[in-house]
Amino acid sequence: MNVTLKVPDEVCKAARHLAVDESKSLSAWMADLMRREVEARTAKPDKPKTWMDAMSVEGAPDWFYEKEFPLEDRKTMKIREFDFEE
Repeated sequence: MNVTLKVPDEVCKAARHLAVDESKSLSAWMADLMRREVEARTAKPDKPKTWMDAMSVEGAPDWFYEKEFPLEDRKTMKIREFDFEE
């Protein structure tokens, strides 16, 4: 589809340079830009991550996940008193 757009000269020149840097015509560059924007705005949200997925680091070595973080037994913890009126 052919479309006519009014774009300020300085923006058009900068866009043309960006297109050339990617070895594309200005039309092809604009079409890719518009396609990415439309896909980003109309994409269906991904399935929510599980807690384990959210806490994982892509590419991390196995030893990264083998660490244990022992927690104190709550019954043996000292009670701390706070004074907020100082």
